[in-house]
Amino acid sequence: MSNETIDDTSHTYDDADQLLPDSLPGGGADPYRPVFDPTVRTIIYVVCLIAQIVSVVCLAYHYETLGATIATCAGLLAAGFGVAYNPSRKV
Repeated sequence: MSNETIDDTSHTYDDADQLLPDSLPGGGADPYRPVFDPTVRTIIYVVCLIAQIVSVVCLAYHYETLGATIATCAGLLAAGFGVAYNPSRKV
């Protein structure tokens, strides 16, 4: 074994090809606005939460394929609508 240590602090990384936040589409002074209003997102959140509970019940009765499918689809549906539980987010 070698007693050499690797020191990454001496390397500089060139990120000149990265876009600046001001040059990104929609990255101006306007704040982020979700596509769906809070009522629709709340309904999607509750439906997906119920689907997750149903998937746990299906897994408890040895219907693994059905439970896993419901759990995956509920998560994908919620993510597709941009629904995320974040209690520290300011609206």
